[in-house]
Amino acid sequence: METNHRDKSPVIWRATHEESKRRWKIGFILASLFYLTVIVYMGLLLIQDEKRKEFAILRGEELDIMRTKESIYSILRNRGVSLGQGLDIAEVTIRQSKKLNLSMALILAVMKKESEFTPYALSSKSAMGLMQVHPITWDEYVGKLNLKVSAHAAFDPATNIIVATHVLKDLYGYYKGTAKSEEEIWKSVLSAYYAGMTSLSQTGMTESHTKYVADVIRFKGEFDERFQD
Repeated sequence: METNHRDKSPVIWRATHEESKRRWKIGFILASLFYLTVIVYMGLLLIQDEKRKEFAILRGEELDIMRTKESIYSILRNRGVSLGQGLDIAEVTIRQSKKLNLSMALILAVMKKESEFTPYALSSKSAMGLMQVHPITWDEYVGKLNLKVSAHAAFDPATNIIVATHVLKDLYGYYKGTAKSEEEIWKSVLSAYYAGMTSLSQTGMTESHTKYVADVIRFKGEFDERFQD
């Protein structure tokens, strides 16, 4: 005689229902674990892929920096700068260029014009070091940048570059609001760096200012070409 679910006693029906529910829960948990495992696995693959991409980018940046350092040192080597000192100069030049958003070629051009890449240069007007910082300017910026160094540190290439690049950046910030074009801004910046803001405001662009600016811009162009090769 056939029976159906309506013929089952409440106890049997409840037991069957509970067993079915238990199996469904187990199946649901297992399915959830499976999909969670797949999601985690896919996530790990994506993370590893992103890490590989980041590593490749960092590796590429490191190689670019190494090539730039080699290029800078090849310029300095011809001036008798040692390998250790040359790499220090290259390192701080690259860092200050990025930090202050200054052209690396411009920084090197000012070095070449001011001292011919001579760290211990001292001018007839007492300007010091690689980028020829005047003692008054040196003392001002040592205080401004909170550098715990003496005037003798002006002959340390790294410290000299740090101070000089901040001077250039501040001059740029000042003249940016007074000139109409980038070319005019940098003419004023370089003239003021060469002879001081007071001299420039009193005499304007003299022949010596013009020659200084022209030389720096020419050197900058030469270095730009060198870095592009």
